[in-house]
Amino acid sequence: MDHEPQHGRIDVVTIGTLRPDILEFTLLSFHRKFLRQFQRARLIINIDPIGDERRSTDDVLRICAKYFSEITHRCPDQPHFATAVKWAWEQVETEIFLHLEDDWLLKRNVDATRIVRGFEADPDLASLRFNLTRNPSRGPLYFQGPSLNPSVIRRRFLEEVLPFFSPHLDPEKQYTYPNDARREVLAHWRHILYGEPGEASYVLDIGKKWRRFHGFAKWQPGSGELSWRKTPVPPLRKTWYALKHAAFSRYLQYLAGRG
Repeated sequence: MDHEPQHGRIDVVTIGTLRPDILEFTLLSFHRKFLRQFQRARLIINIDPIGDERRSTDDVLRICAKYFSEITHRCPDQPHFATAVKWAWEQVETEIFLHLEDDWLLKRNVDATRIVRGFEADPDLASLRFNLTRNPSRGPLYFQGPSLNPSVIRRRFLEEVLPFFSPHLDPEKQYTYPNDARREVLAHWRHILYGEPGEASYVLDIGKKWRRFHGFAKWQPGSGELSWRKTPVPPLRKTWYALKHAAFSRYLQYLAGRG
Protein backbone atom coordinates (compact mmCIF):
# COMPACT_ATOMS: atom_id res chain seq x y z
CA MET A 1 0.00 0.00 0.00
CA ASP A 2 1.17 3.53 -0.84
CA HIS A 3 1.79 5.22 2.50
CA GLU A 4 2.17 8.77 1.11
CA PRO A 5 -0.68 11.02 2.35
CA GLN A 6 -3.42 11.00 -0.28
CA HIS A 7 -6.18 12.76 1.64
CA GLY A 8 -6.71 15.93 3.65
CA ARG A 9 -7.79 16.13 7.29
CA ILE A 10 -9.49 13.65 9.57
CA ASP A 11 -10.47 13.92 13.22
CA VAL A 12 -9.92 10.93 15.50
CA VAL A 13 -12.20 10.58 18.53
CA THR A 14 -10.74 8.46 21.32
CA ILE A 15 -12.47 7.57 24.57
CA GLY A 16 -9.55 6.87 26.85
CA THR A 17 -8.63 5.88 30.38
CA LEU A 18 -5.38 5.65 32.34
CA ARG A 19 -3.96 2.86 30.18
CA PRO A 20 -1.07 4.35 28.21
CA ASP A 21 0.41 0.92 27.48
CA ILE A 22 -2.78 -0.24 25.76
CA LEU A 23 -3.25 3.12 24.03
CA GLU A 24 0.25 2.85 22.54
CA PHE A 25 -0.68 -0.34 20.68
CA THR A 26 -3.95 1.21 19.51
CA LEU A 27 -2.49 4.43 18.14
CA LEU A 28 0.56 2.75 16.60
CA SER A 29 -1.52 0.22 14.69
CA PHE A 30 -4.09 2.73 13.40
CA HIS A 31 -1.39 5.22 12.45
CA ARG A 32 0.67 2.70 10.48
CA LYS A 33 -2.23 0.95 8.78
CA PHE A 34 -4.72 3.78 8.18
CA LEU A 35 -4.16 7.32 9.46
CA ARG A 36 -0.87 8.11 7.75
CA GLN A 37 -2.76 8.19 4.46
CA PHE A 38 -4.14 11.58 5.61
CA GLN A 39 -2.13 14.80 5.50
CA ARG A 40 -3.30 15.82 8.96
CA ALA A 41 -5.07 13.97 11.75
CA ARG A 42 -6.29 15.69 14.90
CA LEU A 43 -6.86 13.67 18.07
CA ILE A 44 -9.89 14.41 20.25
CA ILE A 45 -9.47 12.43 23.45
CA ASN A 46 -11.39 12.20 26.71
CA ILE A 47 -9.28 10.65 29.47
CA ASP A 48 -11.42 9.31 32.30
CA PRO A 49 -9.61 9.03 35.68
CA ILE A 50 -9.81 5.26 35.96
CA GLY A 51 -7.43 2.47 35.04
CA ASP A 52 -3.83 1.97 36.15
CA GLU A 53 -3.44 3.83 39.44
CA ARG A 54 0.31 4.21 38.81
CA ARG A 55 -0.32 6.26 35.66
CA SER A 56 -1.52 9.81 35.08
CA THR A 57 -3.22 11.79 32.35
CA ASP A 58 0.20 13.20 31.47
CA ASP A 59 1.42 9.68 30.73
CA VAL A 60 -1.51 9.21 28.36
CA LEU A 61 -0.96 12.55 26.64
CA ARG A 62 2.73 11.76 26.09
CA ILE A 63 1.69 8.66 24.13
CA CYS A 64 -0.80 10.73 22.14
CA ALA A 65 1.87 13.29 21.24
CA LYS A 66 3.96 10.57 19.59
CA TYR A 67 1.31 10.17 16.90
CA PHE A 68 -0.55 13.49 16.75
CA SER A 69 0.72 17.06 16.55
CA GLU A 70 -2.74 18.46 17.22
CA ILE A 71 -4.61 17.22 20.30
CA THR A 72 -7.86 18.39 21.89
CA HIS A 73 -8.30 16.74 25.29
CA ARG A 74 -10.59 16.65 28.29
CA CYS A 75 -9.70 15.21 31.71
CA PRO A 76 -12.82 15.12 33.90
CA ASP A 77 -12.78 14.65 37.67
CA GLN A 78 -15.10 11.63 37.49
CA PRO A 79 -15.36 8.89 34.87
CA HIS A 80 -18.55 8.82 32.84
CA PHE A 81 -18.56 6.97 29.53
CA ALA A 82 -21.65 8.50 27.90
CA THR A 83 -20.64 12.05 28.79
CA ALA A 84 -17.18 11.37 27.37
CA VAL A 85 -18.64 10.19 24.06
CA LYS A 86 -20.99 13.19 23.81
CA TRP A 87 -18.24 15.71 24.54
CA ALA A 88 -15.86 14.12 22.02
CA TRP A 89 -18.47 13.93 19.26
CA GLU A 90 -19.30 17.59 19.80
CA GLN A 91 -15.69 18.54 19.00
CA VAL A 92 -15.62 16.91 15.55
CA GLU A 93 -14.95 19.29 12.65
CA THR A 94 -14.05 17.08 9.67
CA GLU A 95 -16.67 15.62 7.33
CA ILE A 96 -15.79 12.08 8.37
CA PHE A 97 -13.95 11.00 11.50
CA LEU A 98 -12.58 7.86 13.12
CA HIS A 99 -14.27 6.79 16.36
CA LEU A 100 -11.70 4.78 18.31
CA GLU A 101 -11.75 3.71 21.92
CA ASP A 102 -8.36 3.18 23.53
CA ASP A 103 -8.27 -0.63 23.47
CA TRP A 104 -8.47 -1.74 19.84
CA LEU A 105 -5.74 -2.91 17.50
CA LEU A 106 -5.91 -2.65 13.71
CA LYS A 107 -4.53 -5.89 12.30
CA ARG A 108 -4.47 -5.16 8.57
CA ASN A 109 -4.01 -2.25 6.21
CA VAL A 110 -7.09 -0.16 5.43
CA ASP A 111 -7.51 1.68 2.12
CA ALA A 112 -8.42 5.27 2.99
CA THR A 113 -9.28 6.07 -0.64
CA ARG A 114 -11.91 3.34 -0.64
CA ILE A 115 -13.44 4.79 2.52
CA VAL A 116 -13.43 8.41 1.34
CA ARG A 117 -14.96 7.47 -2.02
CA GLY A 118 -17.57 5.33 -0.31
CA PHE A 119 -18.83 8.30 1.69
CA GLU A 120 -18.73 10.54 -1.38
CA ALA A 121 -20.75 8.07 -3.43
CA ASP A 122 -23.47 7.40 -0.84
CA PRO A 123 -24.88 10.47 0.96
CA ASP A 124 -26.90 8.19 3.28
CA LEU A 125 -23.85 6.25 4.46
CA ALA A 126 -23.53 7.06 8.17
CA SER A 127 -20.66 4.78 9.17
CA LEU A 128 -18.20 2.12 8.07
CA ARG A 129 -17.22 -0.31 10.81
CA PHE A 130 -14.07 -2.40 11.02
CA ASN A 131 -15.37 -5.79 11.97
CA LEU A 132 -14.23 -7.73 15.03
CA THR A 133 -15.21 -11.04 13.38
CA ARG A 134 -15.23 -12.31 9.81
CA ASN A 135 -17.65 -10.48 7.55
CA PRO A 136 -20.81 -12.35 6.53
CA SER A 137 -20.28 -14.47 3.43
CA ARG A 138 -22.95 -12.60 1.47
CA GLY A 139 -23.58 -8.91 0.96
CA PRO A 140 -24.76 -6.28 1.35
CA LEU A 141 -22.80 -5.86 4.57
CA TYR A 142 -25.31 -3.73 6.43
CA PHE A 143 -25.58 -3.77 10.22
CA GLN A 144 -27.91 -2.21 12.76
CA GLY A 145 -26.03 0.83 13.92
CA PRO A 146 -24.25 2.90 14.87
CA SER A 147 -21.45 0.97 16.57
CA LEU A 148 -18.72 2.14 18.93
CA ASN A 149 -16.36 -0.48 17.59
CA PRO A 150 -13.69 1.26 15.51
CA SER A 151 -15.67 3.03 12.79
CA VAL A 152 -15.41 5.89 10.34
CA ILE A 153 -18.50 8.05 10.87
CA ARG A 154 -20.02 10.94 8.94
CA ARG A 155 -20.23 14.19 10.91
CA ARG A 156 -23.64 15.06 9.42
CA PHE A 157 -25.03 11.90 11.00
CA LEU A 158 -23.87 13.20 14.39
CA GLU A 159 -25.53 16.54 13.78
CA GLU A 160 -28.86 14.73 13.41
CA VAL A 161 -28.54 12.34 16.35
CA LEU A 162 -26.78 14.43 19.02
CA PRO A 163 -29.95 16.40 19.91
CA PHE A 164 -31.44 13.08 21.06
CA PHE A 165 -28.34 11.94 22.98
CA SER A 166 -28.95 10.94 26.60
CA PRO A 167 -25.97 10.83 29.00
CA HIS A 168 -27.91 8.29 31.08
CA LEU A 169 -28.03 5.59 28.39
CA ASP A 170 -25.48 3.43 26.61
CA PRO A 171 -24.37 5.65 23.67
CA GLU A 172 -24.49 2.73 21.27
CA LYS A 173 -27.72 1.04 22.30
CA GLN A 174 -29.82 4.21 22.48
CA TYR A 175 -29.56 4.55 18.69
CA THR A 176 -29.70 0.89 17.67
CA TYR A 177 -33.39 0.13 18.21
CA PRO A 178 -35.09 3.49 18.85
CA ASN A 179 -38.82 3.53 19.49
CA ASP A 180 -39.34 7.30 19.69
CA ALA A 181 -38.64 10.35 17.53
CA ARG A 182 -35.17 9.03 16.78
CA ARG A 183 -36.63 6.30 14.57
CA GLU A 184 -37.67 8.77 11.86
CA VAL A 185 -34.40 10.69 12.05
CA LEU A 186 -32.32 7.52 11.73
CA ALA A 187 -34.44 5.77 9.08
CA HIS A 188 -32.50 6.88 5.98
CA TRP A 189 -29.01 6.26 7.34
CA ARG A 190 -27.01 3.15 6.45
CA HIS A 191 -24.22 1.46 8.40
CA ILE A 192 -21.90 -0.88 6.54
CA LEU A 193 -19.02 -3.21 7.42
CA TYR A 194 -15.72 -2.36 5.78
CA GLY A 195 -14.31 -4.94 3.41
CA GLU A 196 -15.64 -7.73 1.23
CA PRO A 197 -18.14 -10.51 2.05
CA GLY A 198 -16.34 -13.29 3.90
CA GLU A 199 -13.26 -11.15 4.58
CA ALA A 200 -11.38 -11.79 7.82
CA SER A 201 -11.63 -9.42 10.78
CA TYR A 202 -9.77 -6.12 10.77
CA VAL A 203 -9.62 -5.29 14.48
CA LEU A 204 -8.79 -7.01 17.75
CA ASP A 205 -10.24 -6.14 21.16
CA ILE A 206 -7.15 -5.78 23.36
CA GLY A 207 -8.86 -4.42 26.46
CA LYS A 208 -10.44 -7.55 27.93
CA LYS A 209 -7.18 -9.19 29.02
CA TRP A 210 -5.98 -5.89 30.49
CA ARG A 211 -9.17 -5.52 32.56
CA ARG A 212 -8.91 -9.11 33.77
CA PHE A 213 -5.28 -8.65 34.81
CA HIS A 214 -6.05 -5.44 36.73
CA GLY A 215 -9.34 -6.66 38.22
CA PHE A 216 -11.70 -4.34 36.35
CA ALA A 217 -15.13 -5.24 35.02
CA LYS A 218 -17.61 -3.18 33.05
CA TRP A 219 -20.90 -2.80 34.85
CA GLN A 220 -24.19 -1.02 34.32
CA PRO A 221 -26.06 0.32 37.35
CA GLY A 222 -29.81 0.80 37.37
CA SER A 223 -29.70 4.19 35.68
CA GLY A 224 -28.24 2.60 32.57
CA GLU A 225 -24.94 4.44 32.90
CA LEU A 226 -21.85 2.46 31.96
CA SER A 227 -18.84 2.52 34.23
CA TRP A 228 -16.05 0.30 35.54
CA ARG A 229 -15.84 -1.50 38.85
CA LYS A 230 -12.64 -2.85 40.39
CA THR A 231 -12.64 -6.12 42.32
CA PRO A 232 -9.75 -7.89 44.10
CA VAL A 233 -7.90 -10.55 42.11
CA PRO A 234 -6.64 -13.59 44.07
CA PRO A 235 -2.80 -13.74 44.09
CA LEU A 236 -2.47 -17.01 42.14
CA ARG A 237 -4.94 -15.87 39.53
CA LYS A 238 -3.18 -12.50 39.26
CA THR A 239 0.14 -14.29 38.64
CA TRP A 240 -1.46 -16.39 35.91
CA TYR A 241 -3.06 -13.31 34.34
CA ALA A 242 0.28 -11.49 34.50
CA LEU A 243 2.00 -14.24 32.50
CA LYS A 244 -0.76 -14.27 29.91
CA HIS A 245 -0.78 -10.47 29.76
CA ALA A 246 2.99 -10.32 29.16
CA ALA A 247 2.80 -12.87 26.34
CA PHE A 248 -0.20 -11.11 24.83
CA SER A 249 1.62 -7.76 24.96
CA ARG A 250 4.51 -9.16 22.91
CA TYR A 251 2.03 -10.47 20.36
CA LEU A 252 0.33 -7.05 20.19
CA GLN A 253 3.65 -5.33 19.67
CA TYR A 254 4.27 -7.54 16.65
CA LEU A 255 0.79 -6.97 15.20
CA ALA A 256 0.78 -3.21 15.79
CA GLY A 257 4.11 -2.64 14.08
CA ARG A 258 3.47 -4.85 11.08
CA GLY A 259 2.30 -3.26 7.85
